[in-house]
Amino acid sequence: MRLRRHTCRLLCALLLCAGALLPSARAAEPVVPAGVVAVSVTSQAYDQLMPWLKAAETSVAGNAVVVPGHGLVTTADLVKNANLIEVRKFGRYPDFPARAVRVDYDLNLALLAVDDPAFWKDLEPLTLAPRPIRSGRFTINRWRNNGRFEEGTGEVADFLVSNSPYGLMEFPIMRGTTTMAGLGWSEVLTHNGQVIGLVTSHNGQQVQAINSSLMKLFVEATRRPTYGGFAHRGFAWQRLNQRDLRAYYGLQNSDTGVLVRKVFSGGTGSAELKPQDILHKINGYRIDPEGRIEHPAYGLLLFTMAINESLAPTVPAVVQRDGKMLTLQLKRTRLKPEDYRIPPPSFDHPDDYEVFGGLVLRELTVGYLQAWGTDWREKAPPRLVIEYALHALRDPDVPPERVVIISRVLPDPSNLGYDDVNNAIVTRVNGVELHSLRDFRAAIRHPKGDDEIDLLPGTGRGKLIYDPAQLDAINARVRARYGIPPRTPGS
Repeated sequence: MRLRRHTCRLLCALLLCAGALLPSARAAEPVVPAGVVAVSVTSQAYDQLMPWLKAAETSVAGNAVVVPGHGLVTTADLVKNANLIEVRKFGRYPDFPARAVRVDYDLNLALLAVDDPAFWKDLEPLTLAPRPIRSGRFTINRWRNNGRFEEGTGEVADFLVSNSPYGLMEFPIMRGTTTMAGLGWSEVLTHNGQVIGLVTSHNGQQVQAINSSLMKLFVEATRRPTYGGFAHRGFAWQRLNQRDLRAYYGLQNSDTGVLVRKVFSGGTGSAELKPQDILHKINGYRIDPEGRIEHPAYGLLLFTMAINESLAPTVPAVVQRDGKMLTLQLKRTRLKPEDYRIPPPSFDHPDDYEVFGGLVLRELTVGYLQAWGTDWREKAPPRLVIEYALHALRDPDVPPERVVIISRVLPDPSNLGYDDVNNAIVTRVNGVELHSLRDFRAAIRHPKGDDEIDLLPGTGRGKLIYDPAQLDAINARVRARYGIPPRTPGS
C-alpha cells in the first residue's frame, strides 16, 4: 500500500514537472481554432456584357479572423455580390447569418458582424501582429467543409507593393511558398500565435497575402465615427536611374529622388506636387533613383507604400522644385468617383447601360475589362486596354468624363452590317460630344446635327447612321426579343 501511495505521488510530481516544462507562452496564447471561423457566401454577379442579366448564383467558402469588438475580418473578394453570408464556428452546426459592416474593395478587406450573441460564445479574438515577419515559417489555418480544422505551413519569400484587383490603392503584399493545396479563400496566416495575414491568391506553390499591419489599420478605421484614412496616389512618377536623364535634371550620382511626371485631379499629392518636381523623401524615407525605400519592417520596397502606413491626414514629403528644396505636407485623400475616366469594378448593383437600335452602350470600367479574365491586359480588346493604360484617371482642370463604348450589337434587321463595331469607342452622337452615358441620352433627346454616331478612328467605321423615325419600334422589338427591361438603370 505504501509503495502504491509513493508511486502515485511520484507520477503526480512527474506530470506537474512535465506541465511546467511545456512552453508557457503557448498556454497563454488564444487557441487558433477559436479565433478563426468558416464563412459561406452565396453570391450573384451581374453580366458585364449584358448588364440587365444576372449570372448564375454561386456559393463559395472561406475563412475570417475574429477581432476584438465582435468583428470578423475577411477579404472583400470573398463577400462581393453577396446575397447571403453565413458563418460557422468550430466547424459545427448551426450556421449564423452575418452582414457586411464595411467592404473596402481598394484594400480587398471586409468587416463582418453577427447579431446573434450566441455566436460569440467561446470564440477568442486573435491578435493582429503590428509588424510583418520578413523571413521564416508561418502556419496556414482554415476550416474545411467537412468541419475539420486544418493547419499547413509556409515560408515567407518577400514583399512587393501591389494593389487589389478592384482598385488602385497601393500597399505591401506578402509572398510565400507552401505545398498546401486549394488556397486563396482568406485562409488565416499566423506566427507565434499572432495573425500575420490573410491569403488572397494561390498559384502553384506560391501564395500571396494581405499583411496584418494593413488589417490592423482597417479595423481601426472602421471603429471611427467616419470611415476613412486610406489614400490613393494622385500623381504619376518616373525613375531617374539613367545617367543622361539625371544630368538633365542636375542630379549628382549620390542624389536621391524620382521625377513627378504628372498629377491627377485627385489623390494624395495632386494638390501639392507639380510636374517636374523631384520627389526625394516621403514619410521620412529617402527614395532611391529607382523609386525604392529601405523600410525597417519590409525591406526594399517601392516608396508608394508609405502613403498608407498610417491613418494620419497628411504625409510629409521633400521635393526639389526649380532648384530649391521644399518640405511639403501631402494631404492623404482617396480618389473620388469623378476622378476616374475608367472606374474600378462595381459590385452589388448593375452597371448603367442603354440599348439603342440593338446597340448596347455603356461606360468603360475595369469590371468590363475583367470579363476577359485575370489576364485581361493581354486578352481584352487592345484599344480599350490602351485607353485604360493611358487615361484611366482624369487630368486636373478637365471636366469629369467617362469613356462610352458599344459593348455589344444585338442582331436585328436594323443593324445588319454593324456587327463589327463591338467594343468601339463612341465620341459624338447627333453632333454632340460624349463624355458620359448621360450625354448620350441628352444627345438623343436634343440632337444638334445629323442622325449619326461617330466612332473613334481606327475602329474600321467612322460613323453609324440610324433612322430616328423607326427607332421606337426597333427598340421595342429588340427589348422584347432579348428580354431587356423596359427601363434601363439610370434612365
